[in-house]
Amino acid sequence: MMDTQEQHARHAPEVVHTDYPEAVPQQQHPHQQPQHQQYQQYQQYQQYPLKPEVAQYPPGSAPYSAYSGSQLDPVSPRPQPAALGAGAQSPADGGKKKKGTICGCTVLAFVLCTIIALLSAAVIGLAAGTGVEASRANRADARVAELSSSLASTTATATATAPSSTSWAALDRNCSADPSAITGTTYDAYSLFGNYSFTVQCNKDAQGLPLMALFAADFDTCMDHCASYSHYMPDTFGTNSTNSTCGGVSFIPLWTSKADALKGGAPGNCYLKPTQDGDLPDPDIGTECHAGVLNAA
Repeated sequence: MMDTQEQHARHAPEVVHTDYPEAVPQQQHPHQQPQHQQYQQYQQYQQYPLKPEVAQYPPGSAPYSAYSGSQLDPVSPRPQPAALGAGAQSPADGGKKKKGTICGCTVLAFVLCTIIALLSAAVIGLAAGTGVEASRANRADARVAELSSSLASTTATATATAPSSTSWAALDRNCSADPSAITGTTYDAYSLFGNYSFTVQCNKDAQGLPLMALFAADFDTCMDHCASYSHYMPDTFGTNSTNSTCGGVSFIPLWTSKADALKGGAPGNCYLKPTQDGDLPDPDIGTECHAGVLNAA
């Protein structure tokens, strides 16, 4: 019986702690307390295979080194094995790996805070930019409205003053402004056309259908056109033709502007008329009209 137990003890695996050199439990002599030794060996077989860190040596004994053969100091500063039946002590943090931090925050929290800050800055910048552009647009609209109002006022003023006789003084020899003083005066045509002169009659319309309609810079130029017609037409149509001589003109100051003439459907502001006889009629065209009658040679 004792031989069988010793053989089992010698063939049993050594139990060592991971922090110590290889160690084996101290064996008891066969003649000392055989029943107690049998119980301890049986207990060791029942506990096999325990983890190295939870192995328990017999009471009153200590591990000894297999290299030196001497018993280890029980008060050694090296860590002692855990008590029998006690589980391995877990780390204070539960075995979890400590997560990295940035400025005291976890990486995920730091990234989220950064994204929120960037989005907030973008929203604030967009709102500020929108406000500035809206202000500029409002100022531009106000300026356009002001210019439109000013232009409308200027156009209305120009339209209202266009028929004014004073503005036509340089065009019609001042006939519209002071007809009584100008009526009956004489104008001598451009001398290279010959010896032609005209008597001015303000606010009158020369008789007959027009021989020609054209644009003239002013009343005097219109009478020069009449002299030119009388100078050149006889060579073309002969002296006996009734239409070879211009006997007078009708001049309309308003139609000096081609835009105004177009609105009135007028082909010009100077109309060459045939020879005049008798009194001239008053104009019936809705605006000022002055006549120049060719004087007899």
